[in-house]
Amino acid sequence: MPPWYPDFLDAVVAVIPTERPRNEWLLVNWSIGQEILRWQSRDGWANHVLDQLSIDLKTRFPTDRSLSPRNLREMRDFAEAWPYEAYARGPLSQLPWHHHLLLLHRLDDLNVRLWYARRAVEDTWTRATLLENLTTNLHRQK
Repeated sequence: MPPWYPDFLDAVVAVIPTERPRNEWLLVNWSIGQEILRWQSRDGWANHVLDQLSIDLKTRFPTDRSLSPRNLREMRDFAEAWPYEAYARGPLSQLPWHHHLLLLHRLDDLNVRLWYARRAVEDTWTRATLLENLTTNLHRQK
C-alpha cells in the first residue's frame, strides 16, 4: 500500500458513524465517496487501494455489508455525479440507493438526473417505474 494509505483509511473511518441513522445513510455514502475522490489523485493510487480499504473497513465495521469494493466504487461515482453535499440531503435522501445507482448508470446529465430524482421522490416511483420512465425518456415528453 502507498505510504499515505493509513491516513486515507483514517479519513474514511472518520466519516462513518458507528450507527448510521436511516435518514443519513445517503450522506454517509456521499461522504465516503468524497474522501475517495479526494485521495485518488495521489501517487500510488490503483484499484487495489479500494480492495484493501474494503477489507480494512469490514474489519472495523463487521456488521456493515455496504463496504464491498464495488459499493465503494459506487460511492465514489455517486459523490462525483452529485458534487454538492446538498444533493445527499433533503428530498433526494428519500430515494433508495438502487434508485440512485440506476440514475448514475443511465444518465450523464446532472440536470436530467436531478429531474428524474425529484420526480421519483414526488411520485414515489418504484425502481421498475423509474427504469421504465428512463427507458421511455419521460423527461422529453413533459
